[in-house]
Amino acid sequence: MTKPVIAVIGAGLIGRSWSVLFGAAGHEVRLCDMSQAALDQSRQWLAERLPAAAMQRIRFYLELERALDGAAYVQEAALEDLPMKLALFQSIEDLVDDDCVLASSTSALLPDDIFAAMRRPERCLVAHPANPPHLLPVVELVPSAATDPAVIDRVAAMMTDLGQDVIRVQQSAPGFVLNRLQSALVEEALRLVASGVASPDDVDRAVRSGLGMRWAFAGPFEVMDLNASGGFADYAARLGPALAASAPGGSETSAWHGTAPALITQARRESLDIKEIPARQRWLADKLQDLRRLKQPLRETSSEGALS
Repeated sequence: MTKPVIAVIGAGLIGRSWSVLFGAAGHEVRLCDMSQAALDQSRQWLAERLPAAAMQRIRFYLELERALDGAAYVQEAALEDLPMKLALFQSIEDLVDDDCVLASSTSALLPDDIFAAMRRPERCLVAHPANPPHLLPVVELVPSAATDPAVIDRVAAMMTDLGQDVIRVQQSAPGFVLNRLQSALVEEALRLVASGVASPDDVDRAVRSGLGMRWAFAGPFEVMDLNASGGFADYAARLGPALAASAPGGSETSAWHGTAPALITQARRESLDIKEIPARQRWLADKLQDLRRLKQPLRETSSEGALS
């Protein structure tokens, strides 16, 4: 079965990385940029990362009209500039077929703003990757108020076929999910350094050798679910008050006192029967042991560097 033609608009790091993903998955890719130098650099960069067969599926264009001819899906990866994106998407809409889906890679702009001037906003959405998308297999799908849910379903299926883990953002909010989580962690990391609680190196260690290792296999809610014999509800009852007290805004404003713990408990039990927690705990322990072995040569190299 022939896969749909993909147009990637913007030949920077994100656009190139998207091209790797789509090309490796068997799509014909049209990579478009107004800079010939950017296209030349992209050609070399892609050739170093893709087998010859996949590389043959990628075409390079200066002209937007040629790149969009026959495209079923457009992945915009231009600069984070709202007026420019507004104008770009209006130009794209004038050139594509009626059933072509239009997606932006934006990490900072809201879909209702980007697609405000579109005649058919129901086919438009944000598909925001982690950077770079060919190495970090996650993408956030963010609808505007006008996006057709069927379009989200179509794009989710395509992204899953690419090997991406799909986050369906239920409503548009600044930072979406990935950047809001990252911003919260980094904000507290900055506070720890500024207040003298920890050095920058030790904050990095806390994430690299602690939180990050567990989160590589299980998100924060699953980790908490597995860290108590009675699951997340048990964890929240025993440790929630202490965690609320250590929250940046203090216990009074902590989300531990809101509706979130009950919602998370329900979601966890829908995902994993409480009787299956011990088996999942063993699975996570095995994965952490594998990761620890994988990281050991890196630790040894780091130690040698510190002693030299």
